[in-house]
Order: sequence, then structure tokens, then C-alpha cells
Amino acid sequence: MSLLTDLPLHKQLFKALDKLGFTEATKVQAAAIPAAISGKDLLVSAQTGSGKTAAFLLPILHRLLEQDRPNSGTRALILLPTRELALQTKKHFEQLAAFTYLKCGLIIGGEAYKHQVATLRKNPEVLIATPGRLVDHIEKGNPDFRDLEVLVLDEADRMLDMGFAIDMHTISEYSNPERQNLLFSATLDSKGMDRVIATFSDPLSIEIDSHRQQHSHIIQQMVLADDIKHKEKLVDAIISEEAAKKVFIFCNKRVQCEQLSHYLKYKKRKVNFLHGDIAQNDRKQIMNSFRQGGLEILVATDLAARGLDINNVDLVINFAVAHSGDDHVHRVGRTGRAGNDGKAISLVNADEWNQMSSIERYLKIRFERRVIKDLKAKYTGPKKLKKSGKSAGSKKKKLDSKKPKANQPKTHKKTSGAKKVKRVTGDGFDVIRKK
Repeated sequence: MSLLTDLPLHKQLFKALDKLGFTEATKVQAAAIPAAISGKDLLVSAQTGSGKTAAFLLPILHRLLEQDRPNSGTRALILLPTRELALQTKKHFEQLAAFTYLKCGLIIGGEAYKHQVATLRKNPEVLIATPGRLVDHIEKGNPDFRDLEVLVLDEADRMLDMGFAIDMHTISEYSNPERQNLLFSATLDSKGMDRVIATFSDPLSIEIDSHRQQHSHIIQQMVLADDIKHKEKLVDAIISEEAAKKVFIFCNKRVQCEQLSHYLKYKKRKVNFLHGDIAQNDRKQIMNSFRQGGLEILVATDLAARGLDINNVDLVINFAVAHSGDDHVHRVGRTGRAGNDGKAISLVNADEWNQMSSIERYLKIRFERRVIKDLKAKYTGPKKLKKSGKSAGSKKKKLDSKKPKANQPKTHKKTSGAKKVKRVTGDGFDVIRKK
């Protein structure tokens, strides 16, 4: 077991850690902090809830305290995928920097643009930002990253999944090329990751608890369902059966979130929903209410699956099966945090069986079957299964494109005088137009 006091950190940081009651270093902190302090570029594969935020904040704070440079521009930039994660990171920064003079600026969407311009003009030593809004400022020449010493890409795989690859490249190109790079991600094999890593200098790779190992203390179950209405009844019954006090429910669509939330309110549950269309101030209020116990249930899209620091979640329910194994991992990671036991239940209908089976193979586990009393589904699963666990349904035969389709009327080309001219655009696409 590693102690934080064993790490080579500035004495003012130990005061903050002592006040927060942090004594033991997590695996990712013990491995990443000394390496980051040494100045190496890092590629760290670690899950949400592993203590990785402190694993990059502490080395940054240590560096800035050890090497005071009052006349420089921004010295450290922390890039994150969502506003919520950025706000949490800012709060964590302020806690760890409580006994120092160091301050940070925040650049995220949904906040006043003019206020952010004023923040950038002050040249804060540390900037915490989301990619889209930061690129808006870069295009107007507002930030100064010529003196940047450290660039942190937190939840890098999530930023790539959300379509921020170009923005990440723009920010990298705009920053001091001599900087240290610290990348933290649940996985290092996301599409576009190679291009990001190509900008690093001889990076050290650190892997802490793969997704397959991480959830060994979380019971994962599946309940078969017939349709949306059946799933709604199942959710209400499961929450009662589990006597859960804090529940995360995940949906794939925004409208699904709202409909389920309305249903649970009708059932006298303390519930609210969270998705990308919710205004920033409303998001803050909803999250604070959930953290403090004002809400019993939060229904959310995958926006809320990553990076949110919420303790003591008793139960996760997948109202809809996740789109991918990674998304499932991060949903389930809302429960069973900090070594506690947790439970995750996925509701699976006939259309979702194969996707559920793919997730089981990805995790190399089988979900425990569960039946809710008086709500047993008519759907009992596929009649035949492949070795993979997927449904062995019959495939439709492909028609031979060379053979004429049966009973299909022949079509005749128009014989009008209109002539078709083919040209190629600058993008290489053929365009057909009449002349």
C-alpha cells in the first residue's frame, strides 16, 4: 500500500491532502505522479473513479510551485470532454491548491463568453477547458499558449468519441511544442488515438486495472423485457425490490430520458433527467440535488456516464442496452466506487439481445438472469444461439445483382434530348447534372 506522503510533492500540497483526509495513494497516483514529476510524457489507461484527477493535478501544482515564473503566460492546460467534468476538476484543483497562491481559469460552453475573454487576458497559470469553446477562443487569438509547459488530455477516448479530434489537433498545434503531454483514458485503442499520440515524445505507458478486471465487485444482471411500457414497470419494481436510495438509469435517447422520468414522477419517485439539451445552470442544480440526496433517481444519456464524481450510487439500471462495451463499462462504473460493492441491471428486449451478447463477450462475463415477480416477460430469449451467444436467426439471402428480379417490371431509360454531364468536384466526388 502506497502513502501519499511517500510521493515527492511540495509541502504545501501535503497540507491540502491532510485537510482533505487523503493518506493512501491509489494505484494510478502511485504510478503516474513520480513519472509525471520526472517530466516524461505519459499515456495512462485508468478508469473513472481511480483517482486519476489527482494523478495529474498534483504533479502540475508541484511543478508550478517548484519553478515560479510570474511573467509567463498560461503554463498548464487541462482539456476535458464535458462541462460537468471540467467543473469537477476545477473544484478538485481549488481543494488541492488551497494552501498555495495558484489559481485556475475555466473555459467551457454554456458560460458567458465576455467573462471568459477577461479570464484569458489575466493569463492564468492553469486553464481547465472543453475543446469546442477553447477552439472558439483560439480562432479569435484570445489565449496565449506560447509558454505552455503541460498539456493534459483527460478522458481522451471520450473526446474522440464525441467528435473532438479536429479540435484536439487544433489546440495541440496552437500550443508550445516543447510541452509535456499527459494523456488519461479508459482505453488507448480508440479511433483517432494514434494521431494524438503521434505528437508525444517517447511516452511512458501505464495501465491500471483494465475494464474487464475493474468491475469484479459489481453484480451484473439482466432482465428480459417486451417493450418500452414493460421496461418502465420493471424499473419501478426493481427500485422497490432493491430498496435503492441512489439510482442511475441510462437511456440511449433524450426523449426516452424525459418519458421515463415523467413516468417515475407519476409513481411518486424523486427523479429528474439529464441530457445534452439541458441548460448549464439547470445541469448544476440537478447534479447537486442528486449528490445531496434531494433526488433518488437520475435518468441520463451517456453524457452523464463518464467523469461525474458521485459517491454511494446503489444501483445502475440500463433502460436501454449501451451502444458499445466501453459505454457499458462507464455506465456501470457509476456504482461500486472506492472499493464498495455495487449492482447493475440491464433491461434487454428482443432487438437488444445481440448487442447485450457482444457486451458480455467484451467483458468476458455472463450476466446473471433475473426475473421480477409478476412482471415476467413474454420474450424468453432467442430459440437458438450461436457459440458467441448471439441469436442464430436465419439470414436473408442476397439477390444476385446480375440476375433480373422476379416479377419486377422493366424500366426504360428516358429518350429525351437532355444530356447528362459528369464532372468531378475538388473533393473528388462525382456530380451528375443535366445540360
